[in-house]
Formats: sequence, C-alpha cells, structure tokens
Amino acid sequence: MTTTTILAGSYERFVFGYSLDDAQAGDEAGGEAHLRKSFTIDAHTSSVKSIACNGGYAASGGGDDIIRVFHCDEDGAVADLGMCVGHQGDVRCLTFHAAGGYAPTRLLSGSADGALMVWDVSNNFELVKTMRAHRGGVSSISAHQSGRVALTCGADAHVAMWDMQKGRVAYKYKAPERVEALAFTKGGAEYITQAAQRISSTDVEAGNIVTTFTTPAKVLTFETSGRIVYAGCEGGDVYGYDMRTAAANGAVVRLASAHAQRVRGLVIPTTRLGETFGDSGPTRLVTAGSEGIVRAWDLRTAKSVHDDTPATSIASIDTGARYTCLCAMAPETPPDAPVPKLEPLPARKEGAKNIGNAAKGKGQNKQPQKPKVVENKKQKRGKQPKRPAGFADDDDFEVVPQDNPSAGKQQPSRLDDDDDEDEAPYGKPTHMQKKKKNNNKKARPGVAYEKTATSARRKANKIKPQKRR
Repeated sequence: MTTTTILAGSYERFVFGYSLDDAQAGDEAGGEAHLRKSFTIDAHTSSVKSIACNGGYAASGGGDDIIRVFHCDEDGAVADLGMCVGHQGDVRCLTFHAAGGYAPTRLLSGSADGALMVWDVSNNFELVKTMRAHRGGVSSISAHQSGRVALTCGADAHVAMWDMQKGRVAYKYKAPERVEALAFTKGGAEYITQAAQRISSTDVEAGNIVTTFTTPAKVLTFETSGRIVYAGCEGGDVYGYDMRTAAANGAVVRLASAHAQRVRGLVIPTTRLGETFGDSGPTRLVTAGSEGIVRAWDLRTAKSVHDDTPATSIASIDTGARYTCLCAMAPETPPDAPVPKLEPLPARKEGAKNIGNAAKGKGQNKQPQKPKVVENKKQKRGKQPKRPAGFADDDDFEVVPQDNPSAGKQQPSRLDDDDDEDEAPYGKPTHMQKKKKNNNKKARPGVAYEKTATSARRKANKIKPQKRR
C-alpha cells in the first residue's frame, strides 16, 4: 500500500489535501485505490492561482499577492511555515527545485507584475533574487534538474531561459503563438510548450522544435512522464501523446469524458526519487475538474483515441469546490541536501619566508617581501634613520614611535583653532579667498554668518583685510 498526498487549490481560497491509498498489482491492470480527504487550509483571502509541492514542502500562490508555505510529513500532519511577501500581483506559477533524491533548496515564483523571484528554502524562505521577467505577467516556470537554468513564459509571448547562477537572462525569443505553460522533460534535454491547441517539444541546446502536436480542444494543463505527454483539455478529455512519433500520428491514448467540464489539474504520482510507479512507465494519473471532482486513473486501462466510450476511474472524491490547480507529493520525504564541506587552507610552512630569495637565483618572479630597515652610513655614526609615520613592524605588530618629534609635525590646518600660540599664523587672505567667502554668504540668505577659523585667526594676529579694488 502506497500513500500519496494530493494538493488542490480552488476558487474558494482553500487548499485541499487528499490521500491516495494505492495497492498496485505489479504490471497488471487493476489494483485497489482509495481517495480520502486529509485536511483543508484556509490559505488566501482570494482564489488560489497556483500550487507546488516537493520534498514535504508545499506552497500556494493566490490572488492576494501572497505565497503561503506549508510542510506535510508522512503521517499527514500539516505545519504552517508562514508566507512570502514581495509580489505586486497574482502569483500565477510556482515551482520547487531539488537535486535528485534530496529535499528542495529553491522556490521560484512568478506573478502578474512580471517579476520572477527566487526564495531560499533552507534559510526560512528568504528572498534571494528578484528579476524582471515578462511584460504583462509570468505565466509558467520550470526549473532544470541541474538548478543552473530555468524557463519562463509570459503574456508578452516570449520564452526566456534564465541563468540562475548569475541571475540574468541567458536568451529570450518570441514564440509564434503565446505560450501558456512549459516544462522541462525528465532528462532535461528538451522542454515542452503548450499554446492554445498546440503542444511542442523543443531541443534545449539547438533551440529547434523537435515535434509538434495539434489537440482537438484547447489544452488547459499538461504533465510529462518520459516520452509521453498527457494533456487535459477544455471539453473534459485527457489525451496522451508520444513525443517520439510523427505529428501526423496524433494521440496514442485517450481518457474520454474524464470530467464533465474542464480539466483544471493533472498530475502523475511519483516516488521519492522522482520515478513513476511501474517499470514500463506511469500507471496512475490524477485529475481535477472544474465541477469539483478529483479522480484517479489506471493508465493501463486507457483506451484508443478513436474510442468514445467514457473511461472508468479507479477512485474519486467529490467536494463541490471549483478547482484551479493540482499537485502531488511523493510518499516519502527525502533527506536534506548535503552541505558542501570546504577544505581547510594548508598551513604556512616555516621556510615560506625564504621563497623569494631562493627564486632570485633561478630567474623566477620575485615574491613580495616585508619592509626591512637596513643599516646605512648615518646609522653607523650613531644617528637613527627616519621612519615614516605609523610604521608597523611585522614581527610584533607594534607601532614604532617617531624618533624626531619635529620631523613629523604637520602644517596647521585652515580649520584649526587659534589657541595654539606656537604655530605660525597664516598670511593675509588673497582676493580669491575673500571672493569665495562672499559667495558662500550670498548662497545662504537670511542666515547669520558665523565666524570661521580664518576670521578668528585674523583677529587674534591683528591682520587687516585688504580693501576691495
């Protein structure tokens, strides 16, 4: 018996949690399955626009510009981890990034304000980076399994590839049609784009379209698993397309009349390592319809695309909620990703100081040496050589005082007070100095002029100002 947690968002601002208890009978069709309601979360003040889950973490984006974050353990307990605030529009898409077999490390979010935000999962979902992605809003996000790049599409009909290490666009192009959703394939060599009634596969390296399919109805959601792409359409049907075949062959499987209305969510349950149940491919599929029903399907019983007989689900639950999005969490919680350990710096050798001297004879580059005081003729006569002010000796790190106090005496500053009688007074102010002072007085009308150090110096030393010419 395997239990998978299914999360669904609704127009009524709630996030519903369901448990899919599945007892599969190997590669044979059939097996018992049961859908039961686990929890309900009052997540947002308006409708839920997007939802994502991975490695025990779940995030929902709403029309209130907020991201709510939760944690679900293997026993079904849910903990509220708070919210992520920063978007200025509806949070339309969310996705977690996780290395193979480990818990997620990043959460990517896109909203109607056109911003793409990156949140650090391991650091209490702190905001790491904000990037301006698309005009009119971000429609969909997909992170590559390596974590180095991510794909986004928006209302401006552009598809952008992002360098997540540098935080900028790697390349961007305008699609022939507005791309509404996209996702990397499992291997990461291709990515799937969905635009109205068209599904395409594009090579990541070359950038050319590999395969294109035309669906009989508008696609509202899709899910990839290996070579098969499952698409939920507006009429309530679910089609499966083999991306290795030619476009003329069309769909290979079909779940006719899976829902009475639109298919709003579609997800394939996976194990902890991201593998689908079954050795020959996915065997289970979960869908959510706008009429308020969540159904589980056995793909081994899917019929031909030309068969109009309504498909039969193996489990279903009716809540009456108007679903908007759907996601599935693996039955096992993966461990946290290991923190890379930095190797300690090698200890400095005792003979490292003589490296520069040894290199001179070999013609190598000279190594920097610490300043040394060399004896000269004056030192032999009993006089100490002059040292710069504040000279520091590397051996004891103590400031060496100056031997001659008068040698390091600085000239009096123009901002010094006139209390020092031993300092020589300045000479008479020049014409340009007086002109500059008058300009400063004119720049501050209505403010009483304060005596500066220069005027105080004149008064103390009885210096008469020059007359104006």
